[in-house]
Amino acid sequence: MIKVINNFVEKAKDLRVLVVGETIIDEFIEVVYEGQSMKSFCPVFRYTDSEKQIQNGGAGAIVGHLKDFVKSVELITNSNNEIVKTRFVDKDGKKKHIELNKIHNSGFGNIEVDTSKYDVVIVADFGHGFCDKLKIGSGFHLMCQTNSNNFGFNRLSKWKKHTKQSVCIDLREASLQINERLDECSDSKAVEIYNYEINCDDLFATLGVKGALYTEGNVINRQPIFKSNIVDTIGAGDTFFAFASLMSALNIDSNNNLLIPSLAASLSTTWLCNEQSVTKEKLLNYANQHI
Repeated sequence: MIKVINNFVEKAKDLRVLVVGETIIDEFIEVVYEGQSMKSFCPVFRYTDSEKQIQNGGAGAIVGHLKDFVKSVELITNSNNEIVKTRFVDKDGKKKHIELNKIHNSGFGNIEVDTSKYDVVIVADFGHGFCDKLKIGSGFHLMCQTNSNNFGFNRLSKWKKHTKQSVCIDLREASLQINERLDECSDSKAVEIYNYEINCDDLFATLGVKGALYTEGNVINRQPIFKSNIVDTIGAGDTFFAFASLMSALNIDSNNNLLIPSLAASLSTTWLCNEQSVTKEKLLNYANQHI
């Protein structure tokens, strides 16, 4: 399996990549839980002396993960202050207590994307409006994320007129796609999802503790999760998507094309959100410990 990673690193090094999508500013404020207010059903927290942590998430994080693996990576995105997610987290365990979102998307307009200069084009649609008016040709790699802000309104079907090289979804997004609550994804369901307004060559799906699967409409491949000392799972799906896009673009053997995305996603759960990026050195060291 280390040979697969080395082969991927060698093939990816000359790729020119474009990432299009929303950059999300992730803020983390450490607090201490002090109990519940005596006069209302409201939890009470106390600020600590720790400084607020600020990270680039969303499309910005995807760029960070890929830049050590490819020749160049460029980003078309919103400005830094339009989408901010502030999380109040426990001082010791980093458990999230509450999240406050600030989204100013009124300024998002028509954006025409010239993809001719790139080997790989990645569209990361987090459902905050930046991608809604994109003018872009077919053949890109797509993630159309469902989250608390857009649940039920940011479905893959909105991109059905575009032919995609690959699509990456999670189990909840798959459920919305076929209007059926899925607790797991059988082979037959994977094919059904693939054939329902996805319009892509390669479909990758992350299944939580059940790992991940890949299909091109016929063959189904699966990859169990790599167990890690989890600090935070926020951003792991974006990490998986970033590397799945490269695997699809490079036409890596379908028997092995889930290995690196799954390994990179597992690695990214060992730090808080996007405070670090995946690099070749980190990925190889992690692989040596877990394969």
